[in-house]
Amino acid sequence: MMLVTGQAVPLSVVSGLRIILIGEREAGKSAVGNAILGRGVFDAVGVRTREAVKRQGEVAERQVTVVDTPGWEWFPSRGSSLGVRREIVRGVSLCQPGPHAVLLVVPLSFSFTRRERQAAEEHVDLLGERAWGHTTVLFTVKGGRLKDATLEEEVEESEELQGLVERCGGRYHALYGRPRKGHDAVAELLEKLDNMVAKNRGEFLSSEEVLEEAREKEEEEERRQQEEDREREEDLRRVKEALRELEMEEETEEVQGEGEEATEESTRQQRGRRRYTDEKSDSVESSSADPTSAPPHLTWSDLKTIRDQRCKTQ
Repeated sequence: MMLVTGQAVPLSVVSGLRIILIGEREAGKSAVGNAILGRGVFDAVGVRTREAVKRQGEVAERQVTVVDTPGWEWFPSRGSSLGVRREIVRGVSLCQPGPHAVLLVVPLSFSFTRRERQAAEEHVDLLGERAWGHTTVLFTVKGGRLKDATLEEEVEESEELQGLVERCGGRYHALYGRPRKGHDAVAELLEKLDNMVAKNRGEFLSSEEVLEEAREKEEEEERRQQEEDREREEDLRRVKEALRELEMEEETEEVQGEGEEATEESTRQQRGRRRYTDEKSDSVESSSADPTSAPPHLTWSDLKTIRDQRCKTQ
């Protein structure tokens, strides 16, 4: 018997072993799938996997299903990361009723950083907390051997690799680009997976539960994103209002300044007019005293000219 989400299910219901491959881009997932099934059923090396793909084959006289998924970028944008996450979740549905094993493919061709560990953990978490009990780290090694250390030493010397392996219950394996003669790394991998499945009492990850949990997480993420967008829009509205108030204050100050200048100008004009009036009165009086003097006939334009001349002399 086997336990599946709390229900007893006969072992005969499950036909063979179901595996899903996840990992960052260019980790070698497709090559791993080809190695497990013993033929080139997935994309060739260097060809980017863009959607989840299922392939099946008979391995050691039993049916094995392998699902390959797109890899996440080292520095993903929100849009590309979302697409990869959706394909990983969709990949679970391709191996109904659910995968027995999750192979987290990690290349050992470069240093494994904290950022890469966090990304790996986030993508395993897409399949639910129970997924860690079904996950094995599979290292891909270019060439025939590690440079100056065994696989065990390589893991022990890296805090990030060690932490990732510990999350998987200490389970890890390696596939080499040039395997040693007489050494069947794939057979050893399947044996380790069988031991993991036996430890889990034949339990597998329910595709329905994974899909439902992923849907809830995505809806929550969308709600959170919408709330953040609303907050940004509100902040932008406040900034725009503050800028408008500042512009209005500046315009008011300019108008007040112009008003003060206009007042000073008006005062000068009034002074000029008073001077002109006084002088004109004197002129009229003089003209009245001298009948031969013609009375002046000045226009407002003449008055302005006189005022301007008076102001310049002050």
